[in-house]
This record gives sequence, structure tokens and C-alpha cells, in this order.
Amino acid sequence: MSCPSTDSQVEPTGFTHIIAGPLWGGLLVMVAAACLLFTRLTEVAAPIWDEAYNLPAAARVHEGRTQFASHPPLGFMLIALGDAAWGGNRAIDQAGLARLRTAGQADMPRGYDYRGPRLAAAVAGTLAAGAFFALMWQIAGATGPALWLTALFLLDTALLAQFRSAQLDSFQVLFVLGGLVSALRSLSGKLSQASAWLGAAAACIGLAAMVRVNAAALAVCLAVPVWHWLRLAGPVAAVWLTGLVGACGLLAVGGALAAALHVAPLAPDLGGPAGRADSAEASADYAGLAPAPGVLTYAQDYARHLARDLGTMTRTDHNASSPAQWLVGGGAITYRWDAAPGRVATIALVPNRITWIMSAIGMLGSLFGLRGRRTATAILLLLGWWTSMACLVWLDGQRVMYAYHYLIPLLLGHAMLAQVWRDHGLRLGPALPVLLAATAQAALALPLVLHQGVSPAHCRLLLPDCGEGVKQS
Repeated sequence: MSCPSTDSQVEPTGFTHIIAGPLWGGLLVMVAAACLLFTRLTEVAAPIWDEAYNLPAAARVHEGRTQFASHPPLGFMLIALGDAAWGGNRAIDQAGLARLRTAGQADMPRGYDYRGPRLAAAVAGTLAAGAFFALMWQIAGATGPALWLTALFLLDTALLAQFRSAQLDSFQVLFVLGGLVSALRSLSGKLSQASAWLGAAAACIGLAAMVRVNAAALAVCLAVPVWHWLRLAGPVAAVWLTGLVGACGLLAVGGALAAALHVAPLAPDLGGPAGRADSAEASADYAGLAPAPGVLTYAQDYARHLARDLGTMTRTDHNASSPAQWLVGGGAITYRWDAAPGRVATIALVPNRITWIMSAIGMLGSLFGLRGRRTATAILLLLGWWTSMACLVWLDGQRVMYAYHYLIPLLLGHAMLAQVWRDHGLRLGPALPVLLAATAQAALALPLVLHQGVSPAHCRLLLPDCGEGVKQS
């Protein structure tokens, strides 16, 4: 059995590399992403979708209160960090908000500045765009194709909708992309370099799982670099790399939990529904424990809460969608709409059907291309896609699911599209009609993401239920 080949690429060096290489392309991509993400960031001055849960959770982080939620604590801490860095809510009394499990517009403190909690998500989304370009450049092997492939990321209005509000997706996507870049880098170079990259990949996936647990499924694809180095360097190297992956992953998870306990060591506030629910989960007063037992106890309690929460979650919702719909860009969600005579303004998640279909095509192209060229890169990406999708299909049988749960397979599909592009020596010409169609789709959907007024007919073109009511989870 032969070892799968890796993709070799000759990287330019010196000043030419800085000017013509990936650096300027990554900066250009992040500038474009920032222009999209930070425009009209205050629209709307009300909780958007999961902000109804995340803003009270961030308020409890500010108070230093131990808490449990449907997701691990890292994302809530990052939202609170952005709010603290912005500083617009320092004089706002958030005690009432912190006592709530979920908050509507009427529950928000007077004068609340929404730019703060949305800031970290937008920054993470900007960095994620740069990381996506780095992934495309690493696979495609050149700056030009990487830029055109990154347009699929920038033109996806579903990503834009999620990254502009205090939701968890931009953090998870950033860590996932960091993990993928690092995992692919670990397939080449010397063993010492590969070890560092593989450890970074495990840490990134651990951090992504500390935002949403479903990212843990990606850990399976790290077996590919271990197997690759087993073939090249023998069993001792493979054992070392396996231990490194486990140690770095556990260190990232444990570090996130320890940080949560350090930032929020106080017992839950029994004066509100959130505190009463959290105290029921807490098996100990975390502030009174030594650091190591505290982290272990907190981890056990959080795991118990996540399992219990999954068992009580609803399985139906008007906005719900299934994995089969996501493959063709289905599952648009109307988060909010506001109507005036002849005009409708919405905040909506609208997948760019062109880019989502291209992601599925990338997966299929890589799957069938394996028969001709068996590379470790292709195997890693395919394994990550199928493992992530299997996790989502299983979750679809346990709870209600939405289109944004598909973002990890979506990114992996784009990575496989870059692999297909490179393997077949594709040029811009055949891709230009696809990019034009994706741009047209994005132009139609962008006003629906930014809460800009459009005609009801325009709204219904992309959101058939536009005007039927405000949808909240």
C-alpha cells in the first residue's frame, strides 16, 4: 500500500514573495470583509436571533457569574470581551439582563450599545476571511486563484448575516479555519515542523469545540497526518504525534474552561430564572475549589447540562431546515422584518445558492477524483466533510437544526473545490460566469442582511415568508 502523495508547491522567497505572495492578498481580503461586516453594525437596536440568549450570557460574564448554556462558554466570553473593549456599555446597569435566560427588545437596558457585543464577532469574521484566503492559497498554490476562490466566502450573505451579530459562528469558523490550515501544513516539511503544526491544529479544533461542540467531529481528520507520518517516519513518530494531538486538544479545552472559571467564579444569582437554572446544574461552589478540581467539576457539570439540554430541545421550528437542503443553499431564515408602506427591511440569513452549490460540487469533485489521485490533502478534507455531516445528520434526529449549522462542511467543500481547481489546472475563464452569478445573488440578498428597505416583491424573491412575522428561535 503506497503512501498518498502530498501537494508540493514552490513558494517564492524574499521581497518578491512579500509583494506578489499571499500577504497582500490576505490583507486585501480582510479589508473587503471589514467593509462588509462593520457597515450598519448597529442595525437593528434589538436582539437578533441567538443574541436573545447570548447577550444575557455576556452580561453574566461581566458580573463574574458561573453559568451553563446550550453551548460551551468560550463564545460568550469572546462576546463579553468585545463589549468590554468597546466600552459603550460600561455605565449601563446589566444586572437585570444578567438574570434572564432569554431577552427580547423590551428587556434590554435603556441606552444599551449593541456595537460592543457585536464587535468581537465582526473582528473574528474579518480574521476568518483572511484565514480562508490562507487556506485557499495553501491548496491552490497561487495568489490569483486563491483570491477568486475567496470571493465565494466574501459573497456568501449567510456568513455575513452571522458574522455581523453577537452570535457564535464567526468564532467557530475562525478556529476551524486555523485548524484546517495547520492540519494541511503538517503534511509537509520536517517532522519537527509537522509536530508544531499538528499541535496547533488540535488546539484550534479544541477551541472551536469550546464555541460549539459539533466542531469536535473534525478531530477525526487529524488521523490523516498521523497516518501519513507513520508511513514516512515509523510508529514512534506516529505515537508521538497521536499523544501530541490529544495533549494539545485537551489543553485547549481545559484552558477555555479554566479561563471561564477565572473570569466568572461567582455562584449563580438566585434572583432570576437564569441563576436558578444554573444553580440546579452546579454540583459545587466553584469559587471554593482549587483550580484543578474546579475545572474538572465544571467540565463534568457542563457536559451533564449539554446532554440534558439536547434532550429537552424542540425538534420542529418554522425556520428549521435539513442537511439535504443545505447542499443546494436552502434554509433561509428571517430573523426580523420591519414594514413601511411599500417597503420592507429585514435582518435575514440568506445563503448564496451559487456558492453553496459550488461547495457541494467541490466535495463531489474531490470524492470522484480520489480514484485518480489519492492525496493526503484530499483524504483529510473528505474525511472532515463526511464526519461533520454525519454529526449534523445525527443531531438532526435529536433537535431542531438551522442552515448555519452547515458552515463547517461548507468551508470544507470550498477547500475541496480549490483542490479540484488545482488538480485540473483550471483558469479564471470557466469560473467567471459562476462568480458573476454569485455576485448577482449577493447583490440581491445584501439589503436583506443589512436591514435596508426593499420592495415586498424583492424580499419575497429570496424569502418566501417575508412579511409573515418576526421569527425567533
